[in-house]
Amino acid sequence: MNTKMKVLALALLGLAGYAGSAAAGCPASPVPPWTAVSALGGTAVIASPGYATTPCRLDSALTGDASSFATVEDDTPTAEPRYRAQFIINADNLTNLGLTDAAFIFNANSGTGPQVSLSIVGDGAGGHLVSYVVPDTAAGGGSDVGSLPLGVGENHVEFDLDSTGAGGTPHFSIWVNNANEASPDFTTTTFNNGGATIETAFMGLAGGTPSYFASSSGVTVGFDQFDSRRSSFIGGF
Repeated sequence: MNTKMKVLALALLGLAGYAGSAAAGCPASPVPPWTAVSALGGTAVIASPGYATTPCRLDSALTGDASSFATVEDDTPTAEPRYRAQFIINADNLTNLGLTDAAFIFNANSGTGPQVSLSIVGDGAGGHLVSYVVPDTAAGGGSDVGSLPLGVGENHVEFDLDSTGAGGTPHFSIWVNNANEASPDFTTTTFNNGGATIETAFMGLAGGTPSYFASSSGVTVGFDQFDSRRSSFIGGF
């Protein structure tokens, strides 16, 4: 099945030589297979505890302008025609997010640019949405675009990008707090991104709108339990 697991919480805590409290087992920065932590006009730090009983999580915050980012980077994908990923996000600290207050939370990129861009935005009623933008020449405007509601606390976000039809037909599907593979919250009926493949993924906050900084500068958003695969549904929560 060729599964690749990336969990910010150190699953092999004992083998890594740590004992005692969860905080004692948290590194100062993300560890392999994360290849880099990058922050400009923001912070990306490991905090304790994590989500879903893990000891550690990533806390990301933006303090600069639209060019700011605070992310971890995964370079292990190798021109993947099919790419599935899941992560947990907790945005409870974003208590003032409005309808135009948005920031990226995840990007899966090919060599030519983003193929899956996920962002967080306010819903106008004090809650949050996760929005997706996926290049698709078969869709109106050239992209699949939409938003799905996030709940309070930990939210599981999963998507499946199949560029060439290796999984049956080319498609993009997304699930939010939904462990039923057969019923994604959104899926394409036709899809064409020119066969672009995934080579790099970034998780954390980036590219906030001006109104995002007006309402939420320095506010942390938590991330945990990132898992990416070539084929099988992740679910499992």
